Amino acid sequence: MTKGVKLVALDLDGTLWDCEDISLLTPPFRRVEEGVMVDSEGREVRVREGAEDFLKWCVGKGLILVTLSWNDPGKALEALRALGLLKYFRYHAIEYHPRKHEMLLKLLRRLRSEGINVRPEEVVYVDDRDIHVDDMVKHVGPVEFLHFGIDVKDFHELRKVLEGLVSD
Repeated sequence: MTKGVKLVALDLDGTLWDCEDISLLTPPFRRVEEGVMVDSEGREVRVREGAEDFLKWCVGKGLILVTLSWNDPGKALEALRALGLLKYFRYHAIEYHPRKHEMLLKLLRRLRSEGINVRPEEVVYVDDRDIHVDDMVKHVGPVEFLHFGIDVKDFHELRKVLEGLVSD
């Protein structure tokens, strides 16, 4: 991994929270305690331990923090809002299809149109599944992938890895 990370693209299901498919839940979502919400049928979703501190750290370091999620955008955004996490993300790449490389390419083009140039090697993509990595590298370029739960066991470890990659 090389120093100079500018953007962290974070998966939601199974990564940011313990729910494997937020799109299957039924709004409205309601926060019941810090880091916990329920849907209208009482199904509970918990934010991963240390996640909010990690998000705050990213923002404090000036990293561009984005969601990168294969989900119903309305439900995913409502869940982020209910959990109090929406404010940390600068952009959202949430679409209801599996082509995450297309979402990231669209996001990088948007950033360029705003005068922010982020090269693929300056992107860290964090996901609990590695099924999108080959397409990401093939279509986007040398994006750094961290397999949540394998390469990094939790958000504390993720921060430690990124601390060495962020330019001061």
